[in-house]
Amino acid sequence: MLGKLFLGFSLLGAEWVLYVLIFLSIFSVTILFERRFFYQSALKGIEDFRKSLRDAVNSGEWDRALQIAKTRSNSQPMEKPDLESAMAVALLTERKHSPEVMNELAQDHVVRARVKWERSLSLLATIGNNAPFVGLFGTVLGIIKAFNDLSQQNAGTGVSGVTAGVADALVATAVGILVAIPAVVGFNLFQRKTKSALSEAEALKSFLVGKIAGGRS
Repeated sequence: MLGKLFLGFSLLGAEWVLYVLIFLSIFSVTILFERRFFYQSALKGIEDFRKSLRDAVNSGEWDRALQIAKTRSNSQPMEKPDLESAMAVALLTERKHSPEVMNELAQDHVVRARVKWERSLSLLATIGNNAPFVGLFGTVLGIIKAFNDLSQQNAGTGVSGVTAGVADALVATAVGILVAIPAVVGFNLFQRKTKSALSEAEALKSFLVGKIAGGRS
């Protein structure tokens, strides 16, 4: 009973799976472009900010350093923050606290910004990991349909019919792989960019905490 039910489903063929893969491809490309513009906006001018802030702190100009941090933090779009300016504002504003407390304050800002940095990356990973399996599923359905069609045909036309059906079914696997490749590449690139930015934020946090603590002694 279940076998016949699944056979009836399989006879729908692989075409509907191709529509699913096309949808996943469009969705994936949309995420790729959105993430690209996000990181481009969040990182714009970050190198100049780091240099200016470090120079001011090294010179002991704490008020100027705070103003530099506030200016960048206020100019950042709420949905496209960097990982450093708000953290720097928190540290430079709360210099009276112990290094342990300042670390916690800084971590709060970094973690909240990190949520926005990693948004949608799990979707890219899911598409990249599973699109080939969706395509393979479509291929299996197509092959089942092709052999079922063969059983309904006479021997003279059966071979050409089944080979054409198998060829059509294999398209689904190829499309699944094609959908997965940009999703996987984008996920890896964006994840590496996020990790690099987190490392820079951690370095700046350590620098500021160390300078603030050293200035008290």
